[in-house]
Amino acid sequence: MKNIVIILLSILTLQAYAQKRTPSEKAKAKTDEMQHDLALSPEQNKKIYELNLKTYNSIANYEAKQTNERLRKKQKDVETDIRKAEFKKVLTASQFKKYEELRLAEKELKKQKKNELEKIK
Repeated sequence: MKNIVIILLSILTLQAYAQKRTPSEKAKAKTDEMQHDLALSPEQNKKIYELNLKTYNSIANYEAKQTNERLRKKQKDVETDIRKAEFKKVLTASQFKKYEELRLAEKELKKQKKNELEKIK
């Protein structure tokens, strides 16, 4: 039980921190993560950073204007899909496959964490 409380507090702390970062900080962090996971070339690293920055700026601008949470989520999904299509052009086939696998694993982890939180309530 104590471990669960610690994990939940860690998650909440990380979420609060993540929400305060600027689009450029988010883009750099995501690009660094991708560099680590996918071994990007210097050229790929630059292009991926530009795509991430463009996406995070677009999302931030839309979130500042839109108060409806459902519409903000939908726009974020659209921006993410556009970025994914651009990633496919920049990454090699094996890098993109690994990116997709990591993305699915990340989604599954988020789903598990959400289920754990609901069980505690």
